[in-house]
Amino acid sequence: MTIHLKPELEQLIQKDIERGAYQTVEQFVERAIQMLNEEEDLLWESKADIHNEIGLGLAEIERGEGISGEVSRARLQRKKADRQNRPS
Repeated sequence: MTIHLKPELEQLIQKDIERGAYQTVEQFVERAIQMLNEEEDLLWESKADIHNEIGLGLAEIERGEGISGEVSRARLQRKKADRQNRPS
C-alpha cells in the first residue's frame, strides 16, 4: 500500500521519530492506526450512552435549565487551558 501525505504530516511523523518515540515511519503509522481504531471502537461501544446524554441535555435546555453557548465555550476553554498547563 502506498500512502501520500501532506508535507506537514510528514514533518510531524519525522519529529516523533527524531524524538525517539518510534524507530521507523512504519512503527509510527502502525501505532497511529491502532490508536484510531481503539478510539473508534470506544465511540461505537459508547454510542447509546452518548445519544442518551445528548437527549438528557436537550431536555434540560427545553426546561430552561441549559447554559448559553458562550458560557459553555468558556468552560471548555478553561478545561483545555488547565490540561495544557498541567505538569507532565
